[in-house]
Amino acid sequence: MTEKINRRKFFSMNFEASVGFLGNLLAPQFEVERDFFRPPGAYSELDFLTSCSRCGLCKEHCPENMIKLFSFSDGAQLLNTPYINPNESHCTFCNECINVCPTGALNHAGLTPIGLAIINKNTCLTFKEVMCDYCVYSCPVQGAITLVNGKPEINKNFCNGCGACVTNCISDEKGIYISTKVQLERSM
Repeated sequence: MTEKINRRKFFSMNFEASVGFLGNLLAPQFEVERDFFRPPGAYSELDFLTSCSRCGLCKEHCPENMIKLFSFSDGAQLLNTPYINPNESHCTFCNECINVCPTGALNHAGLTPIGLAIINKNTCLTFKEVMCDYCVYSCPVQGAITLVNGKPEINKNFCNGCGACVTNCISDEKGIYISTKVQLERSM
């Protein structure tokens, strides 16, 4: 059965789609400036913005509740597009967001690291001569973080940027963080 919508909802949906379309005109310039993370399976920012329908299904189906949608205050180009922050909660790469994406903006072919873990030597406990290995043992990818002389080292060939190391870091000022560096390098 077809759902009836009122005039206000119709115009609201069309307004959001129009604003998103017009915002995409700035996409090539925007790529270099990006400082946020897209969900797993996103290709370059331009490809993502032109194929994302802004339906919000990825957010609705994320079992970790880590996918958020940009609001109007973030700009027309980003309106209702999904983003994640692996520095606040970690992604399990369950691929539910990819499985429900109706347009292929998120897809298995684009499934590459979402970021790269970086050790902050100023706040990591091991650089303050405290024995700690929480990041190593919380990492779901064997070999992505190893201890060398008691200090954690990131293997960028294995790190997928999920953020498990960040959420499990016991330092008050997090001794590790996820950088957008990998996403930006991949999309250029």
